[in-house]
Amino acid sequence: MPRFPRNYQKSTCFHVITQGINKSYIFEKAEDIKYYIKIMYFLSEELKIQIIAYCIMNNHAHMLLKINNIKDLSKYMQRLNTRYGIYFNKKYNRVGYVFRNRFKSEGIYSEKHLFNCIKYIYDNPVKAGMCKKSCDYPFSNYAQNNKIIENFQIESDFSFLDVDEPNRNNCKKIIEIFLTYNKIGLNDIKKDKKTLNKLILTLKNDYNISLREISKEIQIPRETLRRRFHE
Repeated sequence: MPRFPRNYQKSTCFHVITQGINKSYIFEKAEDIKYYIKIMYFLSEELKIQIIAYCIMNNHAHMLLKINNIKDLSKYMQRLNTRYGIYFNKKYNRVGYVFRNRFKSEGIYSEKHLFNCIKYIYDNPVKAGMCKKSCDYPFSNYAQNNKIIENFQIESDFSFLDVDEPNRNNCKKIIEIFLTYNKIGLNDIKKDKKTLNKLILTLKNDYNISLREISKEIQIPRETLRRRFHE
């Protein structure tokens, strides 16, 4: 069955995070980051994806992407991380996964939301103590957008994806979006076997959220969910 497109209905811009497995460094040297950025732009041209903002840290990367088709986002990230993973394993004589699970992404729904997200991305190395100002960090495209954000302040009513965002928060957020998208309430979905099964599969397969967490959020016994999941 097709995957539920996370929290992105009617959005063409997405804040994306990809992280190293076990939070390990996936960019050991400057040349590694430069190679990743090179692949980012090469594939963006091929898939017609616009890179609005990015900031590459040692163990994760933030990107703000504009796309034409939701399927292109998954295709882009899969090809990007697969290609870099092959490079990284070969260079450092290692085997196994380089990136942690699937990438995280969230839709951007207004101009104000967009600008806040751009500044949030560029402020990551400042918050991590890697530099004093966003403009000092060499592995972002801050210089390309500095005129847009030089006097822009993040507003408190916006929150953004974080590398350590708990599954519980993800679970609640995804359920809310799923219910809105399917125009159904939480109480009603419990009576709709087909839609409930679709929700469980989405949370379990696409987001790796445990049945325990799902059970807490939708107030259905875990054993019932387990039966639904295996049907």
